[in-house]
Amino acid sequence: MRGDDITFERALKRLQEIVDLVKKKEISLEKSLDLLEEGVQLANFCTERIDHTRWQEEKKGFDEKGAEGEDNLS
Repeated sequence: MRGDDITFERALKRLQEIVDLVKKKEISLEKSLDLLEEGVQLANFCTERIDHTRWQEEKKGFDEKGAEGEDNLS
């Protein structure tokens, strides 16, 4: 999965596919390790997206509170 066309939802879907493949235990150790590497990259991507979204929400809340506080000072 290429990084430039990935969405959070697609990453989660692919992570679930990887989990399902590994649970079947019908793949080689080498393939399992490749899937593990891909899964770690996808998990990191998802974590970064979640962190960025939280930061945006916190910033939005801070900006709104800051604007309200400015109005109260006048």
